[in-house]
Amino acid sequence: MTKPITNHMHHFTQNNPEGIGQDSVPALLRRVATTIEELGQVEVYDLIMHNEITDDGTDWPSITVYFDYSQADEPEEDEPEGDAPAVT
Repeated sequence: MTKPITNHMHHFTQNNPEGIGQDSVPALLRRVATTIEELGQVEVYDLIMHNEITDDGTDWPSITVYFDYSQADEPEEDEPEGDAPAVT
């Protein structure tokens, strides 16, 4: 029997506010990093950067972050509870 998939995936997309500096990739990366930190204990699976061109021809990048909340108190499936991982 195939084991059912039990993972959940969350995501958010973020960009800089419209106006001066909306095209700043370093500012966008800082904003995304702050948001990830505010989420708490998460595992980030992927970051995808997109670029939109506004009506006036200005770049407006965004980043989509795919993540899941970490389950720090749950043991890994491959390791029995209470036992240290085998050393080979």
